Amino acid sequence: MRQDRAFKEALSSFIATVFPTDTLLRALREMERHQVRMLGVVGEGGGLLGLVSESHILAAWGGDPLAPVSEVMARVTAPPRERPRLRLLLPRLRRKPRGLPAGKR
Repeated sequence: MRQDRAFKEALSSFIATVFPTDTLLRALREMERHQVRMLGVVGEGGGLLGLVSESHILAAWGGDPLAPVSEVMARVTAPPRERPRLRLLLPRLRRKPRGLPAGKR
């Protein structure tokens, strides 16, 4: 739980960000400028859409350094909702009261 909180805090406070339409070259320059190996990719409203790492960029560099970041970024998805508890899905079974064993009546 504590580690999860630290991860969320790290995602919410990126030093540098790029837009999905920025080029790989621009993203690499931002990484060099801020001395980081990962950037947040944000939308127009500032919401986090994904992450792009130095390894993403270098893997795609031979293809086209002017390709948009959106082609190589790792998309961030919403966390899965908590699974509903099984006991809430199943109707409650009424147990018949057990009688005493035949020999103890």
